[in-house]
Amino acid sequence: MECSLENEAIERILVWPYNRRIAILSNYESVKQLLQAFLISKFAKCSNENIYLIDYSGKFRFEILSGLLSQKNLENIIYLENLISELKGFSLHIHNPSEKDADIVSEIKNVNVKYIVITDIKPSKALKGIKGFFKVYCRKRKGKIYELKTFADKVLISVSGCEIEDAFKVLPKYLLKALNILKEAAAEYGSYTTKDAITIVSARMGISRNFARKILTDLASYGFIEINRGYIIV
Repeated sequence: MECSLENEAIERILVWPYNRRIAILSNYESVKQLLQAFLISKFAKCSNENIYLIDYSGKFRFEILSGLLSQKNLENIIYLENLISELKGFSLHIHNPSEKDADIVSEIKNVNVKYIVITDIKPSKALKGIKGFFKVYCRKRKGKIYELKTFADKVLISVSGCEIEDAFKVLPKYLLKALNILKEAAAEYGSYTTKDAITIVSARMGISRNFARKILTDLASYGFIEINRGYIIV
């Protein structure tokens, strides 16, 4: 059975469902936990097999799972202090193995699960030298917006409580309008300078240049655009 993560941004950054060994690396503990809990909740809803969670840091807030899953789904989740031999189930989730210098290579060698998800600090000592894991780096942008980035792509998500949404869905309407204008300008003119962008946004939105400049600064802070050597990258 193919699991749907029911979140376009997360599925895109994980290249879902093709990657089955995933490492999410971040120093933002609360978001890292929520991403791990999010994946556990989606797996639990699409399989009756056991799902294992090992927390080496003792920091994982299990109440997050209670907020995402029904009691019936929670029954399939097994908490372990250490990995047992010949473990079999749907998925294995390992949190902060670097805090105990866990030997991940040896621990997952004889594991028989469909998915393995590791959440750890950046950089991860536990993953050093390990091949076969798809690495996703998470960093804070501005407010509730976080960036998930891989070697090939990036997405922006909004985190609030136990909710993870595509950041575009919570972007203020005036910023979204400005972003669409900048995308249209890129398609029409190709590359353009920050000065050009201010002129375009100001004229098409009927606002002052100072406000247009602030909009560009906000969009860059959130991670929706980049300003590189005076040029706008959308």
